[in-house]
Amino acid sequence: MSAIRNSQRRLVRRLNSRPAWCQVVTRPAVCRGFSSTAPPQSTIDGVRVSKLFAALLALGIGATGLGLYEFYTSFTLWPEQVRGDLRAGIKARNQGDLSLSERYITRAFQTALSLPYQTFAPDPYLKLSGVASLLSEVASDRRSREALQIVWELGAGPRGASGWSSYTLSNEERLRRVALAYKLGQLASERDVDEEEKWLIWAVEEVMRLSGLGMMNPNSHMNTKAQENSGSGALEDLELPSWMSKTDLGAPLEALGALYAKKGRIEYAMPLYLQAISLLLLPKANNVSTEDRCRAAQLMNNLSELVMRRPSTPEVRGQAEAWARQALGNIERVQAQPRSLQWFGWGQPADDGREVCEQALGVMLFNLGSLREMTSDLDGAKKLFEKSAAQCSKAGIREGVVEAQEALRRVEKMKKVG
Repeated sequence: MSAIRNSQRRLVRRLNSRPAWCQVVTRPAVCRGFSSTAPPQSTIDGVRVSKLFAALLALGIGATGLGLYEFYTSFTLWPEQVRGDLRAGIKARNQGDLSLSERYITRAFQTALSLPYQTFAPDPYLKLSGVASLLSEVASDRRSREALQIVWELGAGPRGASGWSSYTLSNEERLRRVALAYKLGQLASERDVDEEEKWLIWAVEEVMRLSGLGMMNPNSHMNTKAQENSGSGALEDLELPSWMSKTDLGAPLEALGALYAKKGRIEYAMPLYLQAISLLLLPKANNVSTEDRCRAAQLMNNLSELVMRRPSTPEVRGQAEAWARQALGNIERVQAQPRSLQWFGWGQPADDGREVCEQALGVMLFNLGSLREMTSDLDGAKKLFEKSAAQCSKAGIREGVVEAQEALRRVEKMKKVG
């Protein structure tokens, strides 16, 4: 029994620690080779091709010129004192020169800190934290922590730094402060688990406070209105990282739940996972995104695994299987939905978060196989482990394939003995 649980824990830890997958879009070849024996094109066809080539070339030059014009005329919503450094820093980052980018953005950040917050109205905290997050993408972990913590402390209200002590954050800016704490927890995770826990606890407590203000759903009317009034044009200039630009109230709860699960504090982890699921699958939400439904399925898988850590009884196995079945139900709903296509992706499916479902499905099948094994249904366990191995291979979870194959060998051995 301990071998089963150890396999589940390793697999779930692996799944939770996996980075987001990047989809490689293969584009069809646009050039075609011609045989030396092919007949020459007519003069008329040649003229047509020449005109088409000239038109495409002019269009390309025009588009490039428009792009450059938009880049150099952007940042007009930013104060003049930081505009030039921000533009230069982003240009250097896009060209791959992170050292030069860091110098420019550091200077912009220091200048921004020296200016009155009114200079960045409306929503000055969104803009200042945006500069800090931009710096964190090109700087070392130490400098990233320093910049993000400075901005987090500025939002502390009366306890904040002078000049900002009289400023009251909007709800949207409070969400941004949650994102800062969540990122600071991530940065601390490899260095100091206690510090990670501190940041995540604060983020979760703030999420619960914001939930009481009707901000549970990132697509709610309140959030939409706040985003419309937040000077989003200025923030779009920065091309913010995903952790900063996406409103995600469930992420801190997931992270803290995973931390407690890793520590073996099941009694703390389970309520956090449950609350995160309730935020992802709101009862009154008309449209739950594919990504949120897949994340909820993954959390249900995690709950199933946590339940299975308890001493095995029929009741415990029933609870674990119920959560695994709920996860499967959400995955099947996603699989039944047609994939959206993106025009510039040459008809390839758009990245809508389904890879999370693909990974969760492999682990969920493994959990169900383990439950069948616990009840001595070895034939049922074998089928589920085989499906898990195939699904983990499809999703690119190498460790999942190894665990499923090990479970298959164990089941085969038990069948021979029995």
